[in-house]
Amino acid sequence: MKTIQRRIAYDILRVFLVALIALTVLVMFIGVAREALEQGLGVAGVMQLIPYAAPNALSLAVPGTALFSVCCVYGRMSADNEFTALQSVGISPIPAMMPAIVISTLLSLATVVLINTAFTWGFHGIQRVVMSSVEHVAYGVLQRDRSFQHGSMSLTVRDVEGKTLMDPVIHLRRANNESVSINARTAVLSYNDANQALTLSVTDGEASVGGKASFQFPDTLVHTIPLSNKPAYDVLTANPSHMPMNDFPIASVKQASDIHRRESEIAVRTGFSVIGSRMDSICDDGAQIRLVSLTKSRKRLHRLDTEVHRRWASGFTCLALSMLGIPLAIRMKTSDTMTTFAVVFLPTLLIYYPVFALTLDMAKDGKIAAVGVWIANGVAMVIGFFLIRKTVYFPA
Repeated sequence: MKTIQRRIAYDILRVFLVALIALTVLVMFIGVAREALEQGLGVAGVMQLIPYAAPNALSLAVPGTALFSVCCVYGRMSADNEFTALQSVGISPIPAMMPAIVISTLLSLATVVLINTAFTWGFHGIQRVVMSSVEHVAYGVLQRDRSFQHGSMSLTVRDVEGKTLMDPVIHLRRANNESVSINARTAVLSYNDANQALTLSVTDGEASVGGKASFQFPDTLVHTIPLSNKPAYDVLTANPSHMPMNDFPIASVKQASDIHRRESEIAVRTGFSVIGSRMDSICDDGAQIRLVSLTKSRKRLHRLDTEVHRRWASGFTCLALSMLGIPLAIRMKTSDTMTTFAVVFLPTLLIYYPVFALTLDMAKDGKIAAVGVWIANGVAMVIGFFLIRKTVYFPA
């Protein structure tokens, strides 16, 4: 039996690796690369982007390719009556199913690691590549459209000669919502990697600040436009979707402490208002701001709790789908892999993923417990267990 298990494991891994490479290359070069080139990122930028985009592409491809390999191997074995031969000599099909279950479990764990890597290292790496390529993108867009907009800056030019922008018209908006307009003879854009900012060198022009003041400058005026306004990383304010998993426990503790502090502050302020007969201060603007902040803090705690389960549940989609694919491929007794794959994967698209998305949104909003994200996986595994049991005791 161990020889049969090794052969099954070898066949599953062989089909899985071939399908995974094909699907990942398809996603990377037709999806990511084409979109990046259309946005003007350039070939060099695309090559820098690929390593950071690979974990996300792999995490999306692994569940489908795991299901495909299971359907391919077990469908062929069933069509060749290999399971009938095993049962005819008194050998249960369960040992033959174990290689797929073990491999799917290992792939699920690997997918969790890939998801965590994609959401953290991959996401921030893509942002760095995009920011470092903004100069190339800007010149490409200006040569094509004669206008470019990024954040609070909009730039229109008459022509582009090499790196020189001819007759640029620049509109900027400061943090205090004050507008700045600059008309110049020439300008040059450059990217400052150390400050992650776009440097705009403008020569021989006129600037107007908020319509209140204006001045002319015959020499070169240098203006720095920050591309990243993100504050320093803090577990109490970071986006849960892009936090590493080992930061979630301490982040949840700090968030719960922050909620307790805000609740205590509201209780104390309300108590003093009642004692001082200042009922109007209970519902004033300050009280409303504190209540909104408390609501946001509670919602973020729900997101932190949910994000952990989301990544684990997303990874274990591999095992859930494989447990459905194994018995269905055996019972259908067809070597047509695509038919078996479609029979399993179509209900997954129509039922599994919508249920997963619904429970995820409900968990984020605090309507159900964070562990509710596992509902779709649990249902799929239970159905798979009963189908496996039926295949063993009531073979088709």
